Amino acid sequence: MDWEEALLMAWGDIVPLQPAGYYRRKAAHARQVAEGVTTRAVKERLLVEASEYDQLAADADRTAAESQICSPTINPAPKQ
Repeated sequence: MDWEEALLMAWGDIVPLQPAGYYRRKAAHARQVAEGVTTRAVKERLLVEASEYDQLAADADRTAAESQICSPTINPAPKQ
């Protein structure tokens, strides 16, 4: 988790700073590293981190969907 994300979480204002795909890649990477780790505590921490990234991705998806609902794209009239 980046320090900006940790700071936002500590303040109780969880706002995804990146697109959902970014967090999904981070989650996949944490799981991939966890597969090769032999220390149980480290593996558990990596899997918890992956879960946190999954939640951030879900929040980013929800935020993106809400912003599209609140400000729909206005299509200009077609040129004739």
